[in-house]
Amino acid sequence: MEELKIKHMTLGQMATNCYIIENGNQSLIVDPGAESEKIIQYLNENHLNISAILLTHGHFDHIGAVDDLVNKYQCSVYLHERDYNCFYDDDINLSNYSKPLNMQAKITLVKDFIECAGFKIQFLNLPGHTHGSCFVIFQDHHIIFSGDVIFKGAVGRYDFPNSSLEETIASIEKIKGISGNYLIYPGHGPSTTLDDEKRNNPYLNRL
Repeated sequence: MEELKIKHMTLGQMATNCYIIENGNQSLIVDPGAESEKIIQYLNENHLNISAILLTHGHFDHIGAVDDLVNKYQCSVYLHERDYNCFYDDDINLSNYSKPLNMQAKITLVKDFIECAGFKIQFLNLPGHTHGSCFVIFQDHHIIFSGDVIFKGAVGRYDFPNSSLEETIASIEKIKGISGNYLIYPGHGPSTTLDDEKRNNPYLNRL
């Protein structure tokens, strides 16, 4: 299996990780949270179009550049069905704490799997941080885009309007049951692996 070419960018006031997966002259964008001009500049410099935007969840710092990119590239946007309200409600997506987003882009709601740009992609719902938070998994490449579900040595906060401690605990148990090792690209901070987190992440070890 050919290795995925992934460009990492850190964007916006929350230092959110955005990932550009390159596939020929097409790309998939994971969590374009802010600074659309930087994303567009990279795409232009590398002669890339956007096939689709993949969202790990609906918080403002992961969706802030979506409208600009959709307006320019007319690309599809995929989000788990349980985060529909989070995407459009500025109280739930937390943008009312800074600058309300008033999102306009139409989204395609996902329950589990999609096929896009030649990839079969799983949206594994792991609620807690938000109801629709997901691992976006490229199974054939053993890569997980984890959003704010899990970070290196930590998990996402569960004290927001769309959050749940009980669901976080259940999701941690589900993560512990995933077999095989995966490279994890989180929503914030450095990359890690599933094996490393099972061994070293205190939230996975204590529960």
